[in-house]
Amino acid sequence: MNKFLITLALVIAGWMNIQAQTKHSVVMDDGGSGPYKAVMTDDASLPGFTIYRPDDLQSASKVEGALPVVLFGNGGCYRSSQPYAKFLTEIASHGYVLMAVGEWRTEQDPDEAKIWELDDEKSSLKTNDAKSLVNIALNWLEKENQRTGNEFYQTVNTQNVAAMGYSCGGVQALLMGTLGEKRIKTVVGMNTGIFKEEGPLSGMIQKADLQKLSTPIIYMLGGEADDAAPNGRDDFKVINHVPVVLATYPSVGHLATYQDHQGGAFGQMARTWLDYQLKGKKQYENLFRYSDKGNDFEGWEITQKGFDHPLVMRLYNASMPNEEVVKTNDIGEIVNYEKVTDPTLTISLPDADKANGTAVIICPGGALVSLSWQSEFQDIARWLNARGIAAIGLKYRLRKGFPDMSKVDTTKGMPRRITVTEFTEIKNANANPSVLKGGDPEIDNALNDALEAMKIVKAHAKEWRIDEHKIGFMGYSAGGGVVVNATVKATPELMPAFLCSLYGPALDDVVVPQNAPKLFIGVHADHPSVAAGCLALFMEWKKAGVDAELHIYGDKTGGLFGGGGPEADKNTPNGSWQEAFYSWLVANGFTKKN
Repeated sequence: MNKFLITLALVIAGWMNIQAQTKHSVVMDDGGSGPYKAVMTDDASLPGFTIYRPDDLQSASKVEGALPVVLFGNGGCYRSSQPYAKFLTEIASHGYVLMAVGEWRTEQDPDEAKIWELDDEKSSLKTNDAKSLVNIALNWLEKENQRTGNEFYQTVNTQNVAAMGYSCGGVQALLMGTLGEKRIKTVVGMNTGIFKEEGPLSGMIQKADLQKLSTPIIYMLGGEADDAAPNGRDDFKVINHVPVVLATYPSVGHLATYQDHQGGAFGQMARTWLDYQLKGKKQYENLFRYSDKGNDFEGWEITQKGFDHPLVMRLYNASMPNEEVVKTNDIGEIVNYEKVTDPTLTISLPDADKANGTAVIICPGGALVSLSWQSEFQDIARWLNARGIAAIGLKYRLRKGFPDMSKVDTTKGMPRRITVTEFTEIKNANANPSVLKGGDPEIDNALNDALEAMKIVKAHAKEWRIDEHKIGFMGYSAGGGVVVNATVKATPELMPAFLCSLYGPALDDVVVPQNAPKLFIGVHADHPSVAAGCLALFMEWKKAGVDAELHIYGDKTGGLFGGGGPEADKNTPNGSWQEAFYSWLVANGFTKKN
């Protein structure tokens, strides 16, 4: 009996503790129009946030599954979400948990809702500290999601998150979207945009930072009376690497319809976008992806671009400097990169009905000072996709300039323009014609990026319809050296299934691993300083007893290989290298569907 009473007392104490966490709870705007009556709450264990959610989380999650999460930033970056309570309640009523920045407040109080100054040392949350905003909210939710006996227990999905905000809060949302935070799947910018030149929020984010976005984004703007509309439209113009939608409601100004019943037109548009992005509701695809096929949202003008772009994701979550230079052609296509310090993966997948499970992680070349992105990734990616092969472009870290020549071992002689017709040079060649000393940190960065890319692709293999046992490396020129030496360095679990080096000898010493993959090499005979190294690399593989295939194309064949398909020069022998490579894949069983 005593044991029972003690247990009962502990249960009651635990219940009282749980209940004490919720300080306030109120129904706003009739709880929204959705199937789940929503409430506005806060929690003693989460200062600085107000929560909008279905009142009965358990019932909602039984119908919806684990509920998506929305992180919300307020206009003016104020400490209160009260002006947007109707809007946020409406979204919550459709099965979302919204974490709004700011303390509990049921009435708008401009005197108390002080702006978060960027240099306010007293605040634990700062407008320009997006990482903290994300981590504090999501870590708390994750803890509650795992804690038995509370309302949130097993009801939310903290891996399925949107960053959303209005005006200055929209800038917060954009900033969260640039973190490379893999839990964030989309960004919603409401009456917001980055200033073209110096502006009030320049200390938070710059226009160039938009290139760090890695998820689909929607801008919801008013008409000419919306002060933020020009900045938002300009953001839409400059974003060319991820899907982006511009939804304009010309009849309203900057305040839009957030304080109207159920958030008005903007509440409906935002909820619909979230349903499309976070819940995968394909019925809205025509609205956002193909707006010319029908727009049932009266009063809205919708344009979009980039939905055919592949997914882009950062390799590392940690904050890294972004100093890269992006060079484009006259229609805005990326031609090459320079000074890369924040590496990314670009995932280009074949149509589901064509996919055979094979994937190639591609490292473009450029002497470790640039990446020939268009010719040595985008072109060949299209060619591979058409044959059912996934193409994963690695934008790896580069030097900021040409290497310090003090790293060159001059005792071995400086590299020079050699051809495979010079037998004495071939006889004495090694797989590394640049004769660089080992341990070059910039080379090590590139190798580590390649191995991290392999780890990420393996982790997402099922999601991307890839067989984790059919993932290979391909590299051009310096990129060929990267994949060769990454393979030498790889642990068994990160070893590629196959290896393709195109005019890319090793960048460092080569010791062929015991479980080395089959190797395909392509080079033309008059390629300066490279052909002999490729031949030597082939011989290293053969001496180790590993299958290798070498294609040396004749002299005067037109320079570099370039991309695949129609982009290749079919009038030269090396213009058909991709067909030889594909035949090699077929012969080795890599194109056969499981």
